[in-house]
Amino acid sequence: MANKGYSPNTVAPLSEAELDELAAFLESDATPDECMDLSMLHGFLTALLIAPEEPSPEAWLPQVWGDGSERPRFESAQQQTHIEDLVLRLYNQLADELGAEPPTYTPMVYVDEDSGTDIAQQWCYGFMLGTSLDPDSWQPLLEDDDGIELIGPILDCADEESRADLEAEGENLAQFEHQLAAALPELVPAIREYWRARATQSAPAARPARPGRRH
Repeated sequence: MANKGYSPNTVAPLSEAELDELAAFLESDATPDECMDLSMLHGFLTALLIAPEEPSPEAWLPQVWGDGSERPRFESAQQQTHIEDLVLRLYNQLADELGAEPPTYTPMVYVDEDSGTDIAQQWCYGFMLGTSLDPDSWQPLLEDDDGIELIGPILDCADEESRADLEAEGENLAQFEHQLAAALPELVPAIREYWRARATQSAPAARPARPGRRH
């Protein structure tokens, strides 16, 4: 169990009601405008957990609220502790999902109610924000042919210029995001294994099928 040394109440997985509570708080008027929403937070935490070097919560927790110095307006110290515990429990829950054999990880993405297709952009944007905390350590993945096959779709989905290029080439972005969301349960563990293999000087993990293409 990945409790990272926190108090026992940060270990239990979040219930659906607690996920709803966290999502509501993140999108409430109590948080800064740049605060992550739940899908973005999910992608952000995922990147931290599969990074070459996992940062401490002290380094990443402030980023949840935005790039600036503004912080949520908590009603009390108790509410702050409660909300931060929910974030840490989600973090530990994802660690357990990624560490399971086989991994049970599933990305938390939105769904277009009209078409029923998954919307992965917010998750991908959060993931790339996670990589930006230590860009130098992620650079080898971006410079490796096998590595870019793994992270390339996530980068394309998050980056507005790449999305515009894909659309100009005739890519259906809604379908691209839907296919990417379906591929993430394989892509994320594969990126994690890439770093583990690199650390042990083994061959990189085999790359799974990926949606679309990257230029």
